[in-house]
Amino acid sequence: MSEDDAETATPPSNTEDVTTAVENLEVTSSGSGSKEFPSQPFLAELHQKRSVTHSKLRSYEAKRRSAYESKLQSSSLYWRAFRTLMHDSLLETQKADALLRGWTHASETYEISMRSVGEWCIDEKGVPVTDAKKKKKILDAQEASAAGGTGVDGTKTLLAAAGFSQEEKCGSMIKNLASSASSVANQYNEMIKTMNNEVLPELSSLLEQMKSEVVVMEKLGNSIMHELEVAEEEVASAWMAYYNKAVEFSGSSGEEIKARHAGARVGAPVDPNAVVQGCTDVWVDEMRYRMAVAFLSSIWEKCSSELSKLFLSMKDAECNRRNRIKELLIKATQRQERLWLGLPGVVNPILKDLIEWPMERKLVEDDVQSSIRARAQSIQRDEAEHKKANDSKVKAAGLTGVNEQDGNFELSSPLVSDLMSKAKVIEKRSPGLMSTWKVTLAIVTEDSFLQLFDLPSTCKLHSGSAPEVAFQNLIPPVVVPNLEGIKAGVKIPSAKTWFDNLAPTESFVLSNCTVSIKDVTAKDPNTFELVEAISSKMMARTRKMQFRAVTRDEAVDLVEALKKSK
Repeated sequence: MSEDDAETATPPSNTEDVTTAVENLEVTSSGSGSKEFPSQPFLAELHQKRSVTHSKLRSYEAKRRSAYESKLQSSSLYWRAFRTLMHDSLLETQKADALLRGWTHASETYEISMRSVGEWCIDEKGVPVTDAKKKKKILDAQEASAAGGTGVDGTKTLLAAAGFSQEEKCGSMIKNLASSASSVANQYNEMIKTMNNEVLPELSSLLEQMKSEVVVMEKLGNSIMHELEVAEEEVASAWMAYYNKAVEFSGSSGEEIKARHAGARVGAPVDPNAVVQGCTDVWVDEMRYRMAVAFLSSIWEKCSSELSKLFLSMKDAECNRRNRIKELLIKATQRQERLWLGLPGVVNPILKDLIEWPMERKLVEDDVQSSIRARAQSIQRDEAEHKKANDSKVKAAGLTGVNEQDGNFELSSPLVSDLMSKAKVIEKRSPGLMSTWKVTLAIVTEDSFLQLFDLPSTCKLHSGSAPEVAFQNLIPPVVVPNLEGIKAGVKIPSAKTWFDNLAPTESFVLSNCTVSIKDVTAKDPNTFELVEAISSKMMARTRKMQFRAVTRDEAVDLVEALKKSK
């Protein structure tokens, strides 16, 4: 590092981990070595390449986090506002249903009472008798009284229908008033039939449809937001694993790196973010991070599409709901108007407001959008008021003091990483009489590791196929929640399972391995064997694996690469 670089580098604060000092590591301009590896040009070159890659990835992750955090917050805020609108729309429909049912029930009660009044089924206190058995008893008493007898209980009723209207001076007016009560009851009965046959069933159907749609849409929206959050967590986890590994290697000497390789599987600390526990190869975690970013980008694209469909579907449902409620309220109010012609001042203002209620599609959509925006602002204000003092934004590991402009590039495939030296599709076989040859993707990394990836059973590749095609077969399709899947009850795979095939099946520490290739005159000259010495506290043992290339030249080339990486 030059003196100017040393002056501009920001030292880690006292509260940061000491390993973050490597974040300010600059690539040396000398091509003959470094102060860390003065007599080991190969390790110096590797250290230089690692520093460049690490610096670029830090910038990229800082820029990515800044952009995706804003996108995720915006989508989450919009979805929560959207969800409150759905629930309020359902509540509004429930209120309309309850109102008209209550209105109809009140009309039924009034109709029954007025019919009892018209039939003179009124008790001594002037309360209409609506119970069927009591009404029959009263009517029988009226007939007996009109014939000059007594009621069924041995007494005259107070309201003898025939004699009452003739004996009293106002009997005709009272009779007409009683008849008007029956007429009112008949009018109410016609209105009740209209409500029960034409309005309430449709409103009930609309309410049930709304309940079903809200459940499905809420489940879909929550699933989409959950997938986005889990995908972001996977990237953060992958970054933490890579960063810890890169920082550990950047601060190590050549002797420490060799010692770490030799003891890669013995007593290694458990890192919950690591792809393969006990593996000290930086490329594996860098590969996981790159693919996690690729998965996040893909799932964002698909989830954004599904969210757009969901929002459009809700807008259509809201427009249809408002139109149907308007039609049903108008129908109910118009029927009430015919009943309440004597009370125009009560009905006409309501009917006028309902008729003048604008229902053009553009106006409704603008109103829905405005409602969502207002709800989002309300939620944002409420969260700001309840936000804790320690909820301030905290930079993730290794991203403090990073220039995000340096991260303005697209991440390339892990197969073109500076931490990888060679990739081949070959065949492998474990020792044993029953073992068979299996096609595998072999990756030789700059950190002296051989990583083997077993290809899925559905893959039709063979030895000698392009490594890029083989690696692509390790990547499953990205599946996100959609409306059809939610309705069908399809279980959406978690984002965590997307990386299952991206963990190496076998991992060899080349510094602990010996490689031998069969003689050119042998029966199978394209075959070579790898023997790894594995040490532990209890005992030492070896692990063997045979490999077979398509041609002798490919086998020799791969053997040389393995020996060179030791």
